[in-house]
Amino acid sequence: MTLRIEMPEKIGMSSERVEVINEVAKRLVEDGITPAQVTLVARKGMIIHEEAYGKLTPELNSPLIQNDTLFPMCSIAKVITATCIMILVEEGRIGINRPVVDYIPEFQGEGKKEVRISHLLTHTSGIRDDELYAHMDQKKITAVIPPCEDTQDPATHEWLFLGYDTPLWKKPGTAMSYSSYGYQLLGEIIRRVSGMSFEGYVKEKVFNPLGMSDSYFYVPLEERSRVVKRSPNDLCAEWLLQERHLDSTSAAGGLYSTAMDLAKFAQMFLNKGSFDGKRILSPASVVAMTTNQIPGVSSEYRDEVFPEAYWGYGWSINGTKMDGGDLFSPNAFSHWGAAGVFFCADPIYDIVTVYLSVEIDHQKPFKNIYADLFNNVAIAAIEEI
Repeated sequence: MTLRIEMPEKIGMSSERVEVINEVAKRLVEDGITPAQVTLVARKGMIIHEEAYGKLTPELNSPLIQNDTLFPMCSIAKVITATCIMILVEEGRIGINRPVVDYIPEFQGEGKKEVRISHLLTHTSGIRDDELYAHMDQKKITAVIPPCEDTQDPATHEWLFLGYDTPLWKKPGTAMSYSSYGYQLLGEIIRRVSGMSFEGYVKEKVFNPLGMSDSYFYVPLEERSRVVKRSPNDLCAEWLLQERHLDSTSAAGGLYSTAMDLAKFAQMFLNKGSFDGKRILSPASVVAMTTNQIPGVSSEYRDEVFPEAYWGYGWSINGTKMDGGDLFSPNAFSHWGAAGVFFCADPIYDIVTVYLSVEIDHQKPFKNIYADLFNNVAIAAIEEI
């Protein structure tokens, strides 16, 4: 199954209520919630909503934003990285429950031998990024960075090296602490095991077969005029406005993409691992990635506490969190990124939603970024389940 445009009634949705989706998306821009936004809804592999509202840049003479505008996906990159890890598992090249140190011997310190790849995927490795960053800043004063291999990005290489010996915050598997460094380690495992650059492996195994032709780790120079820009005062502008972020190949946050490409990726999961006749993952891997792998484990993120973290191998599982919407089923899986991006797939309702925006400031709860308002009306447009 691929994605194509269809009338809502043919897939059990109401045209009248789909118009409400359009109105809500437009209103979020008109009310000044966001200056730029692209949204997409697909059900049963059929697109019933794809709209762009707002301007490409903060300039007065800015062109309007387009459906194929490139957005920084930030942490949405992590679920792409997790997918590549599962591909290596299916190829018999790594094991999820094998120690990280088997693949990265430099990952040393008390308790580090107990950290498994599964812990990195579910953010339960015992690494806490705030403490890790403090360790890295101190170490950087005197550290001598070893040479970087040809397949490695120098900035990523330095970041990884500075963090390898950071002490663990807690015993692996006992608590969830959302960790970008953990996903950088996964990207390094992909690089070392595959023998390719991280971005090269992603392109070969995920982007090309899915037809995600507008997705990049490192945005080509000729495509950079398509990237949405934000005001210097907007959330995350201090780093997203830097040219070097467009050069990033970070496995934890370096992705740039479009609403359509994200929809293809999410639809592949609803299709149990295939899209447009091409298989990316086995059904078994899809189940593993979209099932809560850490039952009973709690999580804290900023000032929010989740008694049950609900995390699969890469995806956030809805469970009782109501992540990004109040009407999603507990089986829905999603991911968000800093600065205003969110996408979700719900196998119960057979629906994909994509919400890309320029977030002006942090909304509370952080995870919603107003995507909950959009997603609620999208689910409410379903008439036949």
